[in-house]
Amino acid sequence: MRRAVDKAARSARRETIKTMAADIGRPASAFMKSTPLVKASTQGNLSASWTVTKAKLGILDTGKFTPILSALRGSFSGSTFRLSGGGSASLNLPKAFILYGNGGRALMVRTGKGRAAIKAVYAEHPATGLGTEGDAPRVTWQKVAERELNANIGVELQRAFDGAAGPSPSSLGGE
Repeated sequence: MRRAVDKAARSARRETIKTMAADIGRPASAFMKSTPLVKASTQGNLSASWTVTKAKLGILDTGKFTPILSALRGSFSGSTFRLSGGGSASLNLPKAFILYGNGGRALMVRTGKGRAAIKAVYAEHPATGLGTEGDAPRVTWQKVAERELNANIGVELQRAFDGAAGPSPSSLGGE
C-alpha cells in the first residue's frame, strides 16, 4: 500500500511541475528548488506529501522589457499570473526600470516619492497554483495522483498477498 501511495505522489509531483512550468511560461528547472522531493508515507500514516515553498521568479523572463530613456529605464509588458483554469493576465508597466544588485537583477516600479519608494515585480510563485481550487496545477495533481494510485494499488496488494518482501521493480514488468 505504502509503495503505491508513494509512487502515485511522485508521479503527480513530476506532472504538476511540468504543468506549472507550461502555465507560467518558465522552464521546469525554475521550480525544482521550490518543490522538494515527496515525503514518503510511513507505517502509521498512509499519506505521501510534498510542499511548495515560495519562489521569487523574476518576471523579466516572462515578458519583454523595452528600453526607452536608457538601457535600464523603459517599459515592460508581459504575463504576470495565471487566472482560474490556467490562463494568464497581461501586465503593462510604462515606467519600469531594472535594478541590479546582489548578483541578480529585478524589474522595479516606483510606488511613491523618495529613494526607497520602489517595489519589485515578480511572476507568480508555484504555491499559488496548487493552493487555488480549479487552477491547472492543482487539477493536474489530483487527476494524476488518483490515476496512478488506482493503477498501482491492485499490483501492490497482489504483491502483498503473494508474500513479496520489499520493493521489486523487476516483478512489475508483467512476468
